[in-house]
Amino acid sequence: MKSVIRIVWLSLLAVVSAYSLAQAPVSAIVATDGWVKAPIPGRYMTAGFVTLQNPSQQDRQLVSASAPWAGLIEIHTHLHEDGVMKMRQLMQLPIPAGETVILQPGGLHLMIFKLQLPLAEFLPLTLCFDDGNCVNINASLRQKDF
Repeated sequence: MKSVIRIVWLSLLAVVSAYSLAQAPVSAIVATDGWVKAPIPGRYMTAGFVTLQNPSQQDRQLVSASAPWAGLIEIHTHLHEDGVMKMRQLMQLPIPAGETVILQPGGLHLMIFKLQLPLAEFLPLTLCFDDGNCVNINASLRQKDF
């Protein structure tokens, strides 16, 4: 009897999941490969990285990021000015229609401040876009750049 109930439950879950995916807007950003660099011991800041794919025909902008384990997350870029690499905050990050934008070490990234340590192995992260949609991901904690 338990196995029948389990099969019915799993079947219902599969149908609900398929329906939810079918109802997702085509313009939704797909966020993959999210990860956070383990902070230097004694520091309460680090960086986060993710791949953002825009399969729609409309340009989008990443406008904010938040997490329950961080007090503040900013979108940053690296600039080279007079031979010096500098980080600068971006108020929004363009994600052109049909394109993929990769946040990675040495380039675009999320600068994460006021960490609530210790960090877990998987970290919930919310990314919000200019169309009002948000994407929730679980970023993995990595000890070093890969």
